[in-house]
Amino acid sequence: MAEASADASTLPVTVKKKKSLSIEEKIDIINAVESGKKKAEIAAEYGIKKNSLSSIMKNKDKVLEAFESLRFDPKRKRLRTAFYTDLEEALMRWYRIAQCLNVPVNGPMLRLKANDFAQKLGHNDFKCSNGWLDRFKSRYGLVFRAQPIEATGVSVDPSTVWYQNVLPYYLNDYHPKNVFNIKETGLLYRMLPTNTFAFKGETCSVGKLCKDRITLVVGTNMDGSEKLPLLVIGKKRNPHCFKGLKSLPVCYEANRMAWMTSDVFEQWMQKLDEKFQAQQRRVVIFVESFPAHPEVKNLKSIELAFFPSCLSSKCIAMKQGIIKSLKIKYRHCLIKKFLSSVEGSKEFTFSLLDAVDTLHLCWRAVTPETIVKSYEEAGFKSQKGESDVTSAEKDTGLDLVADALGAGVEFPEGLSIEEYAALDDDLETCEAAPNGESVCTKESKSDETGFYTSDEEDDDGSPETELPLPSKSEAITALDTLKKFLRSQDMNDGLQNSLADLENFINSLSPK
Repeated sequence: MAEASADASTLPVTVKKKKSLSIEEKIDIINAVESGKKKAEIAAEYGIKKNSLSSIMKNKDKVLEAFESLRFDPKRKRLRTAFYTDLEEALMRWYRIAQCLNVPVNGPMLRLKANDFAQKLGHNDFKCSNGWLDRFKSRYGLVFRAQPIEATGVSVDPSTVWYQNVLPYYLNDYHPKNVFNIKETGLLYRMLPTNTFAFKGETCSVGKLCKDRITLVVGTNMDGSEKLPLLVIGKKRNPHCFKGLKSLPVCYEANRMAWMTSDVFEQWMQKLDEKFQAQQRRVVIFVESFPAHPEVKNLKSIELAFFPSCLSSKCIAMKQGIIKSLKIKYRHCLIKKFLSSVEGSKEFTFSLLDAVDTLHLCWRAVTPETIVKSYEEAGFKSQKGESDVTSAEKDTGLDLVADALGAGVEFPEGLSIEEYAALDDDLETCEAAPNGESVCTKESKSDETGFYTSDEEDDDGSPETELPLPSKSEAITALDTLKKFLRSQDMNDGLQNSLADLENFINSLSPK
């Protein structure tokens, strides 16, 4: 008996190895549990313990995110992420686009691109070693194969590749509310119809035809639920009409050409990135491939997607009706102000501040229907459900001739509001050089007394009339007048609440 006991004690103990499941198998388990199948049966089918199944369900969101985001190969069994996650995401996106374009990718190319992204993203301590590249390929299930000869000999239409492969890749990753497009457009903000003869048949270039030019940068998301604040780029960093102001309804930048520059673009992207970080959102912004649109380092919530330079402007949503709608509304307002001055026998004045306020007002009036229609015209078809919006707004406004004749003003014959609004579309809006040193003027910092202060004169050589800022008591009196007027109309609750917010804000200010 003693011998038998001794033999039994020397037998090796068999320890059952814990089974590792792939992401794909975990997805199947989650679906089985949620379909109502008994957990004991599922655990037996996959050869795992019940507590392992419970752990999978506890981490369900992480598993689903890993599977849906395509960041991991579905055959992988661990969700351990890399230290340089932003670099890996950029590298994988580049790799998939290269696949879509039938560009063969090998190890040395991938290593070169990894080092390039690391430099652009600010990872100065990163170096793509063979070991890192092997681990990267393993994490994402990459296997390099020889490119078929027949595949490399076929010419591919870039726009077809873009619309069929590249664009859907982004739209699968982002909800329409998180897909944005931005675009610059020039604006001659004081140009009246009576001045348009100087522009017809000519290409508008900076500084030659009109000094009163600015660049607008407009941007919206794909479902029309959000417009980015307008970015206005003027020539003067300290316009006289801004004196004493501490805030504007738009973002304002300046350089002597009133252009978008790489510096302005980077600063604006950083501000937007902070905004989206605060909202805990991840967005993609589509921009054109210009020197003034560099890749911006260290963006945490924004992914910049650059249109291939070979694509036409038809892929830019902002140019399919959104900018047009904004400009038509702006020209309507400008004409109304001009005709009002003529009828009142007053000199017509219109400052950059007036332009900023008018642009803000008109930008708010551009409808979600117009935005959605513009994205559809640009080929942005939602991968997450079709939109119910089918028609855009129709801009109907002033009958230019009738209103002008009524005020005793003769306008150019046959000029439509659409032609009038589009006359400055050819203005240059972006620097051509890689850096903006030649056109960029350092922006002055705000002082304690106002947003900008300056003794600079207006572009026409005469200083703008400086009006004293109203006092707190004058603001309260003006608000009382406004309330009486508005309450004589049929007001909704939103306006009533806005009036109350205004009154509370004014009352909270210290007397001046």
